[in-house]
Amino acid sequence: MEEVAPEMFKRAKRIMSYLTLDEYEAINKEVKLVSIKDVDDVSKYSFDSSIVEYNNFLNIAKVYDELEVSKTFLLIHRKTDELLGYMTLSADSIKLTKDEKEMHDLSKIPYAAVPAIKVGKLAVNQDVSNIVKRKGYGSFLLDTARGQAFDMNDMGVACRFLTVDADIEYNQDTPQFYEKNGFVENLSNKSRNPKHTISMRKDIMV
Repeated sequence: MEEVAPEMFKRAKRIMSYLTLDEYEAINKEVKLVSIKDVDDVSKYSFDSSIVEYNNFLNIAKVYDELEVSKTFLLIHRKTDELLGYMTLSADSIKLTKDEKEMHDLSKIPYAAVPAIKVGKLAVNQDVSNIVKRKGYGSFLLDTARGQAFDMNDMGVACRFLTVDADIEYNQDTPQFYEKNGFVENLSNKSRNPKHTISMRKDIMV
């Protein structure tokens, strides 16, 4: 099982949102990030996010990976080999209103759409051992996603934002989790009566 290159962690430390650098480093020493394509049988892991849809997605995540629809990364504890959480990433773009452009110092950009990485799903295991139980795994995954965005820029493919459709169908507090990690609601995608998700973004440069 091949571990994702550590540069993804290193670049995430450029700009922190919620976790302090010490908290990030402490988690980083205990975990490894693994692509689901390098896991022979994901069912060997016990995983319960408390949301059935998110639990079941792991069973089909490798198919999405093979079809180049989304890439799933597993957060695994080094000593206990427990699956602590996972996230999926895919290419995205986001349309900004005039006010949103000004907020991000992008007024000079003549087009509305700006490149982004989308966090399609993010889930944390609610049933882990006392040895590894701690807070911060979800925020850690978001910081590594930010590191991926920096990697894309360094490789010559522009990326300015992380985006997410914050799921409020199962948990009304989900947007608060993303807000504390530096995400704001997208005005251009704002629904008058959101029932399932709220579109949000994070400027990786802030």
